[in-house]
Amino acid sequence: MCKLLDEYRIYLENLVREKSTVTFSNGGKDYASILMSILLDNTKSSVCMFCEGFGPNLITQSDYWSALTKYLDNKDKKLHVIVNSKDYIKQEPLQKLFDTQRERNNDGSIMVYLINDEGREIIKQQFNGALNNFAVFDEDMYRLEYLPSEYKAFGSFNNTDDTKLLRNLFDRVLEKSQLINDASA
Repeated sequence: MCKLLDEYRIYLENLVREKSTVTFSNGGKDYASILMSILLDNTKSSVCMFCEGFGPNLITQSDYWSALTKYLDNKDKKLHVIVNSKDYIKQEPLQKLFDTQRERNNDGSIMVYLINDEGREIIKQQFNGALNNFAVFDEDMYRLEYLPSEYKAFGSFNNTDDTKLLRNLFDRVLEKSQLINDASA
């Protein structure tokens, strides 16, 4: 398995380096962790993400966790997360976001929101009834998880059209979401 993971990492790193417009696929927790780490490592300024709860199962995998920590250490980078559930609010990944908020004096660069029913319906309308997780990195990279239970997704490191569509979806859902923090659990 390690050899396959190494080959996948090399494949993705080549796509990034070439600024490829190829749409890649992703399946399984280990592969998702590698992909998310490469996306975060190559993000210049901002990430917008909708996910079930920003829970530890995937995020604390070593590749993803290391890249997220490095990303959050850069005070010039932004991360806005909309969660579908507050189930993981007291667990490490979200607590790390809340800690970073405080370290940055709540400057708005790290924000966590809880989606409401109207926002869920907007996502479901976009994805034929599915509540898919997705993330947008800068203006040209994205990952869209079409089967969250198996971390199955596709994405691109250089597709401004699809990224713009997902960013617009995120912004529409954000209007239907409530700001949360660790005190609102």
